[in-house]
Amino acid sequence: MPTDRPRPRFAVVGGGVSGLTAARELALAGARVEVIEGAAHLGGRIRGAELGGVTIDIGAESFATRGGTVAELIHEIGMGDEIVRPSGLGSWVIDGPRALPLPAAGTLGIPATPLSAATVRALGITGAVRAAIEPALPRSVGRDADSLAALVRSRLGSRVLDRLVRPVSLGVHSADPARLGVASVPGLAAAFAERGSLITAAKQLRDSQAAAGGAVAGLRGGMTSLIAGLARELDRLGVAVRTGEKVRRIAPAPADTAAAGAGSAWQIFDAEGATIATVDGVILAVPEGVARRLLADDVTGTPTDRVEVVALAIDDARLDAAPRGTGALVSRDAVGSGGASAGSRRAPTQTGAAPILAKALTHVTAKWPERAREAGPGRHLIRLSYGRAGSAPETVGLDDAEVRSIARYDASRILGIDLRADAIVDLARCTWRMGRPPGSRDSRLLDAPAGVTLAGDWVSGTGLAAIVQGARAAAAEALAAAPGSSQ
Repeated sequence: MPTDRPRPRFAVVGGGVSGLTAARELALAGARVEVIEGAAHLGGRIRGAELGGVTIDIGAESFATRGGTVAELIHEIGMGDEIVRPSGLGSWVIDGPRALPLPAAGTLGIPATPLSAATVRALGITGAVRAAIEPALPRSVGRDADSLAALVRSRLGSRVLDRLVRPVSLGVHSADPARLGVASVPGLAAAFAERGSLITAAKQLRDSQAAAGGAVAGLRGGMTSLIAGLARELDRLGVAVRTGEKVRRIAPAPADTAAAGAGSAWQIFDAEGATIATVDGVILAVPEGVARRLLADDVTGTPTDRVEVVALAIDDARLDAAPRGTGALVSRDAVGSGGASAGSRRAPTQTGAAPILAKALTHVTAKWPERAREAGPGRHLIRLSYGRAGSAPETVGLDDAEVRSIARYDASRILGIDLRADAIVDLARCTWRMGRPPGSRDSRLLDAPAGVTLAGDWVSGTGLAAIVQGARAAAAEALAAAPGSSQ
């Protein structure tokens, strides 16, 4: 940025990873930047919780290693030595009454080796052979699919969709693949068009033959340490960070408020209607519904889903064997194999067992050796996720005792061990509101006015890798549009 021009001033609304990364990019380019976050703390969907004397991630707990995007950022802010890998135990899927290890996979559970023993166990020989012939199918098969589910079914068959892709999609995107466009998986449409095979495209994107959940990494102190590292970096760069300050709306600034030579274009108003900033450009790194409200767009019908994470600390040495590896994804009709008795809230299925309400379980102390050392021998930490696309989490609005009972039953069924009530020594809960990823069939395009740039998972895609890449792109776009920019 030329030094003989006034430094443009930006406001970044939203203090999650997306907003903090975008603010850092702007500051590195020489802009004056302030971050405005409505909550009392930074982090967005990255948050820690105290559970059984150990701090665990109650939101995002890891990042995809594909492409090195997040690792590059972590190294840039001097935290490269903090990157840790999960154990190599792999994940499972609970499908109906069966519990099966997830086979080696490409992205979203698409099998990388359809005729492997693990894939045959998951799909049966008929489903595995159906998937194995996919690379030989004409490129035209699935080309006109209007959803991710339709593409997978046409190319790989219904068993791959129902037993692998749907549980993974519900766990990752909180959405059924029938409601997701192919574009909701970053790079998949382009890779499929290039390769002509969904299996080959998914393997290329995953860049790993590891079991689902293996191509990720975390931080020794949990992902909240990334937020702390970014906050330190912004302080070093002179970025003003304001928390606990809710933005009510943004609007074009009157011409007489323009800073000399800078042409300031936007005013930001707080909850009382007072102007809190006048800037050249704004990055809205907030959920879609918030962005629409700030821009006075119609928020009616904005697609959002709620997810509740329920974490349990359990004293039970039987879990030392990690019976479901690092965790399990749960199909809609799963009833699991544990022996806990169902509560009165659930009607038994035809198998005689009540359904599992959780959509996923993470065995935190089996997945992350650092958490296991902190927890100590015999103490296990698990997380269960509730809330599928289109329906509220079954745990929302219930008191802790009811939630504890539901979570104990679900964990018992998923893990295949009848957990005693007195073995659960602590509980933590957190509810998140999730936007639909780009390419969702029920999403609506939001055209931001000149000088306003959008960022976040609903813009760039789900996962920290997509979010960081999208935040950097948003900063570059905002800089290019700034008054006097030569970019």
